[in-house]
Amino acid sequence: MIFKSLHVIVGKTGCMKASLILISLLLLVGCRQRLANNHPYIEGPPELIIYCENGMVAPVMEITAWFESHYKCIIRIQNGNARDLTGQIIQSGKGDIFIPDSYFGLQQLRMDAGHIILDSIFLGTNSLILIVPPGNPEMVNGALCALINNNHVVMIANPESSSLGHETRLLLEQDNLYNQVIANVSQLAPDSRRLIRSVNNKEATLAIDWRSSYLTNHHYTLVDTISLHAAYPSPKVYASILKHTENPGLAYSFMAFLSSPQGIDLFAKYGITRARNAAINLYQTAQ
Repeated sequence: MIFKSLHVIVGKTGCMKASLILISLLLLVGCRQRLANNHPYIEGPPELIIYCENGMVAPVMEITAWFESHYKCIIRIQNGNARDLTGQIIQSGKGDIFIPDSYFGLQQLRMDAGHIILDSIFLGTNSLILIVPPGNPEMVNGALCALINNNHVVMIANPESSSLGHETRLLLEQDNLYNQVIANVSQLAPDSRRLIRSVNNKEATLAIDWRSSYLTNHHYTLVDTISLHAAYPSPKVYASILKHTENPGLAYSFMAFLSSPQGIDLFAKYGITRARNAAINLYQTAQ
């Protein structure tokens, strides 16, 4: 339809004008097509990509369900251990939020690519517990020295790959037990997921895990827990916005909800606790 008007131009001069107009139109169409290819129009709701370590998946998924319905967006959760997630963040160059099980995850990301972190908020503290078979048949009393008893089949998380493993090592090093425990473990688990499953499957009789993992799904029906008899500071949990976020407004809204009274209550349901007045200071750089 655009080119029909060219046929009314007659004569030599008219033919030249028609040719010039036709060439201009073709160039314009070509330029628009190249612009469209370089900057495609994306239809559909906005999206967030959240990298979440395994011990934090349950509360984050519950918060995500509410957030998606109220903000009409899509949230994609990538989960795994801290080492794998930091590698994905750096290699992909995509994503909006990172939520590891403890501050160790942020330390890893800072060491590998500190410039990627834009902002961080404090979510609360997690806690370490002993995992035993239902009924505690071996009568573990919560003392860490039980982990060096070769009558127990012991499993702990790998300190090189996960926040859980890192915090477990710090806990044991505090009482100079780490090397003895390592000599007694049957296997190092890559992350928290393997531990409860191993105790439930009778592959292990004693493990150290997050309380949040025990409270996830129906794990509390599979194993029992024993509180630790150790003065170990509860590991702090932070969430961070990544600098390459493509939806910063939506990412900050999600972070604000994490720090809201509703968010605090949802985390507390999974054993990640924080005083409500700690929510006032939203954004801070984790030291």
